Formats: sequence, structure tokens, C-alpha cells
Amino acid sequence: MSENHTKKYWQYEYDVSALYMAPLFEGWGVQLQGTDILDIGCGEGGGVCALYDKGARCVGFDVDKHRVQAADQLKGERRISISLGNLYNTRLPYAGTRYDLVVLHDVFEHLDHKLQMIAKLRGYMKPGGHMLITFPPYYSAYGAHQQHLHAAFAKLPFFHLIPFSLSFILPRLKGESPAVVEEVQKLGRLKMGMRKFEQIAAQGGLIVHHKQAYFISPNHIRFGLKPIPAGPVAEIPVIGEVLCTGVVYLLTQA
Repeated sequence: MSENHTKKYWQYEYDVSALYMAPLFEGWGVQLQGTDILDIGCGEGGGVCALYDKGARCVGFDVDKHRVQAADQLKGERRISISLGNLYNTRLPYAGTRYDLVVLHDVFEHLDHKLQMIAKLRGYMKPGGHMLITFPPYYSAYGAHQQHLHAAFAKLPFFHLIPFSLSFILPRLKGESPAVVEEVQKLGRLKMGMRKFEQIAAQGGLIVHHKQAYFISPNHIRFGLKPIPAGPVAEIPVIGEVLCTGVVYLLTQA
């Protein structure tokens, strides 16, 4: 990935967090000034930098060493600790430290063993703390992240919902990154929709404190689109799962 692309992606992460996530926090009564925040899967660090600039004390980690290196460079003079880490490992970054807010921006849908992961994530939360989890519902237009594929027809909305698209068509595409193909197939196996997430969260001892779903997700600002909240439509079975391209959950411990 080029340096220019990395900087643009950092700015995109920053804008999503500063323009949309931070106002959500404020509207939901979560103060950022003086708040201790852990960003898991922080990527290039734009999001965690935006929260720092709002007055939070921030740390983050990511599984990708190149993104961690970029985040460490692009944070500038901000006093943010960025580490390499993997939730699947026994030894976790910042283990033993608890935070007011634990953030997973478009990370949770990728995780296997979700109840085990929730147990680990709760270990990072202070009593009375919050967890923010965002993801694109699986049955939405790009719920398998197929936009990262090269083949034009495979990028089409809802391609992943065509019968045998992931098990038969996708493995036969030429010139695709094996890692991307594997991840798209994995998302097809996990099928993380809103209702499924809410059930898993409840089983893991988390309560949905607030929820905001979108017809057009804040993530789509990089395509020149403005976010559009879904309102009550998000709660309609099946229809909400298909029409909502992104959802934000604020959770507390039961």
C-alpha cells in the first residue's frame, strides 16, 4: 500500500470518528474528555487520533504490523500508545488495564469464537464502562466485504447472497488475493447480522445501551456519500438486515 493511500485512509478513519462517532457518544451521554479508551483493530490509527483530539486518553492495537507502524508514524506528537496484538493470543496488549470505553470499529464481524472474544473484551472494561461495536450487517449489500475483490461482477451488491457464490464461484476467480477470498468466505460462514449479534451480546453478558443503524453508513463518506440513519426500519425483521449498510452499538455489562 502506497504512503499516499495510507495517509488518505488515516484521514478517512479520522473523519468517521470525529464527524460521526464522537457526536454519537455525546448524544448518548458518553463524555470523551478525560476518558480512557482502548481501540482494538485500530488500523492506521485515524480513529483513535480523532478521539484523542476530543480529549480522551487513548491506546490501540492491531494485528497488522504494517498498519501499526503507519499508525505510530501518523499519530504525530499525540501521546498514544499503538501496539501489535491479536485477540486470539493468550497474551494480550495492555492486559490488566481497564478502560472506560473499548472500541471495535468493523472488527467484531471478523472474529471467530465470539463468546470467547466477548469474555476477553469484557476483561478490558471498567465497571460501568462501555463498549462500542460497529459492523455492516451480513445480509446488507456488501456484508461480506466483497468490495475488496478485483472481479467487477463479484463487487456487485448482494453478490455474496447468490447461492454457491462463495463456495463455488469465488474460489474459481482468477487473480484474487487468497487472503481476501478467505476473509470473504469467512464472513459468509459467520453471517453476522444485527439480530444474531444482539443474541450473542446478551449471551456474553452485554446489554445494548444504544443502537444506531444506517441506510448509508458513515463508512461511505469515502465514496462522497452522506450518512443516512435508518430509524425504525432497522427493527423490521429481514428488511432491516438487508437495507442497513452499517450499525453502531454502545454496550454495557449486565
